[in-house]
Amino acid sequence: MIIPPRYIVLVCVLITTPLLVWATVYRPTNQAVEDVAHEIRTRTKRLTNFSEINRQYRQMQAAMGDIEKSTEVAKSMVPQQHQAEQWLGEASLAAETSGLVVRSVTIAGSHGGEEYGVLPVNMEVSGSFAGVYDLIQRFERMDRFIPIHRLNIRRIDDSEVDATMVLHLIFEEGGVR
Repeated sequence: MIIPPRYIVLVCVLITTPLLVWATVYRPTNQAVEDVAHEIRTRTKRLTNFSEINRQYRQMQAAMGDIEKSTEVAKSMVPQQHQAEQWLGEASLAAETSGLVVRSVTIAGSHGGEEYGVLPVNMEVSGSFAGVYDLIQRFERMDRFIPIHRLNIRRIDDSEVDATMVLHLIFEEGGVR
C-alpha cells in the first residue's frame, strides 16, 4: 500500500502548524505575560512601603517646622550689638544671687562671620556645685542666647568648687536685623 504524497503533506501540515503556532505565538505571549506579572509584583512591593515613606516624610516635615520655630526663637534672642558691659553686670549679679564668688571675668576679643559676631567671655567663679548649676540655669533663662562653649569644674573640698566657663555672647554683625 502506497500512501499518496498529498496525505503525507497533509500529515506534515497538521503536525507542523501547531508547533509553529506554539513557537511563534504562544511562547512569546506567555513570556510577555510572565514579565508583566513580575513587574506588577515588583511595583506592588514598592507600594507597600509607600505609606511608611509618607509617614516618615510627614514626621520630617513636622521636625523641620519645629526646627524653623526654634531657629526663629534663637534669632530673636540675639541682640544687634554685643552689649557686653550690660551682660557682665547681669552675669555678676546672677553669680552672686547663686551664692558664688566671681574671681575674674575677661573678654577675649570679638570674632565673627558674615551675619553674626561672637564675643568670648571667660568667667571664673567659686562656691558650691549647686550654685554653679543654678548659675547655668540662670544663663539659660536670660533673654539672650548665651551658649556655654566650655565648662571646667574643679573640686576644692567637700563643699566648694572652682568653675571656669567660656561663654559666647552672640550678636548681629553690623547691627542690622
